[in-house]
Amino acid sequence: MILWLALACGAPDGVLSGDEGPVAVHVLLEGPVQKGGGALLVVVDADPAGVVEVPLPVAAGVTFEADGDPRLETIGGRQVATQRYVFKAPSGSYEVAPLVAHWTGPDGVVVDGQSGALFVDVGVEPPRPAEIADIVEPSRIRVIPWVMAGLVAAVVFAGLGYAFRPRRAPVVVAKPPVPPDVIALGAWDLVRRDDALSLDDKAVRLAELFRVYIESVLGFEASARTTYEVVEHLESLRHLPDGNVARARRLLRATDRVKFAEERPGDGVNEWLSELDADLRAFVESTRPVGMSRPAARRSA
Repeated sequence: MILWLALACGAPDGVLSGDEGPVAVHVLLEGPVQKGGGALLVVVDADPAGVVEVPLPVAAGVTFEADGDPRLETIGGRQVATQRYVFKAPSGSYEVAPLVAHWTGPDGVVVDGQSGALFVDVGVEPPRPAEIADIVEPSRIRVIPWVMAGLVAAVVFAGLGYAFRPRRAPVVVAKPPVPPDVIALGAWDLVRRDDALSLDDKAVRLAELFRVYIESVLGFEASARTTYEVVEHLESLRHLPDGNVARARRLLRATDRVKFAEERPGDGVNEWLSELDADLRAFVESTRPVGMSRPAARRSA
């Protein structure tokens, strides 16, 4: 397996590095790194006027073993010593520490040359060279399936449709009209019990409510007619029950006498009102429209 190699060629301040100084050190791999280990070369390039000490490679967890003696060469007036090392290590990533070579000149001056660090991956995948370590890969964008999006849209539109649905106007059930006989007898009961009303007022109210009842039941404009005209019209009705013409005449003439002739019943006021009450109830009882419920008889003292 061919693994990734990085060779750093820098040196700290005050330490010579490269071919410009008396000594320079380079560390590099020889061929690909196999699972379990590989080979390493340490190259020392020095001025032949001095003496140089070739350093040993060091890396935590890695075992180095020298493969023979260094190979010495003279290249361009400089002495180059190359030492081959065989190393073994478990699978993992390792760092070979920078190597420092000491060169001692003829005058006894010592100069150090330092290599860069070497990173070796044994049995693991190396990082991609173009990958930047400090950039965090963004989280995966979740894509909502079309089916789920359709369901969400359906729920939203259903909610909007319900919220803005046309409101049906409440159906107002009209109360059934009050039968005219109930109105007439109820109004007359109130008039009779009202002590604040004078006899004249009660006579006028009786004539009014009786005429209104005739209009409602018989369809004749009794309120706009005189007593004579009302009685004459009632006499012309073939199907009017017997006795009702006489009752209507007594009701209307009795109230007319009180209103216009100023005749008073004297001490028999209660008897007079009772007679009028009986005539009114008998007229209403016999002319009540068919199908209307008969109210309970109410007679005031």
